[in-house]
Amino acid sequence: MAVPILVSAGIFIRFTNSIIGLGVRFDRNPGDTPEWLASILLSIFIAVVICLTLVYLLSYVHLSGAKTSVALSTCILFVLSLAVVFSGIIPPFTEDTARAVNVVHVVDTTGKFCERPNSFVSLSSITPGKLTKEIDQIQEGFSCGRDKVVDFVTFSVKYGCLTFDGTEEGWNESDIPTLDVVSDTHSDKRITQVAIDTKRSIRWFLAINTEEIEDFSFKVDSEEIVPVDGKNSVDGWHIIQVSGGKNAPTKFDLTLFWVKNSTKQSDKTPGHEEEQRPLLKLRTDLDDVTPKVETVLEKLPPWCSLFGKSTSPHTLSFLSSLPINF
Repeated sequence: MAVPILVSAGIFIRFTNSIIGLGVRFDRNPGDTPEWLASILLSIFIAVVICLTLVYLLSYVHLSGAKTSVALSTCILFVLSLAVVFSGIIPPFTEDTARAVNVVHVVDTTGKFCERPNSFVSLSSITPGKLTKEIDQIQEGFSCGRDKVVDFVTFSVKYGCLTFDGTEEGWNESDIPTLDVVSDTHSDKRITQVAIDTKRSIRWFLAINTEEIEDFSFKVDSEEIVPVDGKNSVDGWHIIQVSGGKNAPTKFDLTLFWVKNSTKQSDKTPGHEEEQRPLLKLRTDLDDVTPKVETVLEKLPPWCSLFGKSTSPHTLSFLSSLPINF
């Protein structure tokens, strides 16, 4: 009886690990899904496996007369499992199975937090669950919640932790990227030319609002590198990702062709500017480690490991935007 169970147990255990891995990658935006969702899905899978196994075992238990001992053992095992989980004897993350976190010093110039450039350190994780234990060990003035939303252009942190304490050092205003409107013509078709300067950054991400812009062209030193040919979009944004070499250019010319009869470009109702999606969103990255980020990294718990995708920010990021009613 035990041979079939032992042979198949390894497969189901490995499949459980695969489900956990898929659950981590499923959440593109940290905190976009409820923290309990992955646990519920995993619990359902384990319950299905156990029920199917019991179908095979119960007939044997009934014939052998070991019904009482097996039922008692199952209940004891269930209680012990709950005790181990709630007591934290077996932690969810260890140095071998670390929790992936992202720590970045952000300089925000979009006006979300205040009119002047504002800086803070963002801590987030793509793994399910809250960051309560991590913040208790790090301290440094972090506060967490779903109201700490940060738009990193390529993704948004829907649940994370922010601290504004001691974040004014380690960055310069001269590194803030600029989006300057050079011209804006209203003839048969509205055309806007924007000059982009990423300053020291050679790794940057630009999102163009395709609800307002139907096409665009991109030039570097008068050389057209992105022609006007119709662009696709995801969730109303067309995202340009650039990662250049050592001597990569940092100044670009962007020509925007507006959608005809745009409903938003003439809407200049006072007090409604913040409700509108911006026309352009820009994020520039630098590898600089500010004093605040260095302190946070030194205090990271041993079960945390820095992790970043190809679109994740570096340790210092600048956020800028151009509103529709510029």
